[in-house]
Amino acid sequence: MRLAHSWPVLLAGVFLVNTIPAAAQLSPSQPDPLARIRAAGSNTPACSATGESLCEQVAPKIIANAQGESPLAENLRQLTDEIGRGTSGSSTSARTAAWGVAAFRNAGVDVRTEKFKQRVGDPDDQENVVAEIRGREKPDEWVLVGAHLGSSMHGSGVLNNNCDAAMVIEAARDILLTGIRPRRSIRFVLFTGDKESTPGSWAYVRSHRAELDRARTAIISRSGCGSMTGYSLNGRHDIESGLREAMKPIESLGAGHYLFDAALGTENFGFLVEGVPTLTAIQQQTGDLPNSSAASGTPDKIDIVVLKRNTAIVAVTAFGIAELAEPLGPRQSRAEIESLLKTSGLGEQMKIAGLCPFWQSGERGRKP
Repeated sequence: MRLAHSWPVLLAGVFLVNTIPAAAQLSPSQPDPLARIRAAGSNTPACSATGESLCEQVAPKIIANAQGESPLAENLRQLTDEIGRGTSGSSTSARTAAWGVAAFRNAGVDVRTEKFKQRVGDPDDQENVVAEIRGREKPDEWVLVGAHLGSSMHGSGVLNNNCDAAMVIEAARDILLTGIRPRRSIRFVLFTGDKESTPGSWAYVRSHRAELDRARTAIISRSGCGSMTGYSLNGRHDIESGLREAMKPIESLGAGHYLFDAALGTENFGFLVEGVPTLTAIQQQTGDLPNSSAASGTPDKIDIVVLKRNTAIVAVTAFGIAELAEPLGPRQSRAEIESLLKTSGLGEQMKIAGLCPFWQSGERGRKP
């Protein structure tokens, strides 16, 4: 693996003093990590620059876990070289999902699968892989971190999908290793099925519609293998201030670039049209990593340090949003979603993609 990029100098000291061994779980004999926060009173913000907030204290631990030894590179290699290589079909999809379950279990995270049909009448089930770290105060409210888990080694961007999937697993591991649970639950979902029509995320939204009022954010990783620069807020200007608060501990990582456009072709769409605040990771294009062929984009061309940095950004963002005193933003009504589709240009993209009938009929998106 090339190590062409380095972490910001400002964080070098943090890595040296905060590296946490793989077995570093809190035990009953350890001091209560929340005692200092409780003593500070209820006026302490969720994330601050003072070091008094829980978010501010946990972030360096997450970063240290991401920077240290981890299975990230090996998971990426397995996804690219072994899982589903050169084949497709239901058996490969099942093997891919089984691999995702095993990877989450190896990370120590509770995990399950959720079955769905990719198309009506399909004889075989697909499976989304769902892991969760339960919240300590509001476990029924949740932040979702998701990415596509490909089942075939052919097609554009497949290696990028593998970077995203490996990063989601690693983010769960890095948060869990801190030994501190966030205020709200964090779900880590690997969506399967045809990426272009997003059946995995669509199936997840359909099966969880009854609890979408408690979905605080969906963070979709589509940064691929390049350096992550920030998030697309998918037309939601109202969530910018809360996101900036959640990301204060990682300001020095330079991932504070925000876009407000919205785009099809990623797993965020199902959550967006249900009114859930969504964030989509954005990346810099890398000159030496092709985005076209999985055969030409191989693990040895990936800068694993960059992927670890991306993982730290996503993990700290998820923890910070889960820790906010108030939700990042409200779930939008259908009328508000309709307005967002017009102002963001997403409505025109939906027309071109033939998705408007699904929205108009209520088959996809929040019902009136």
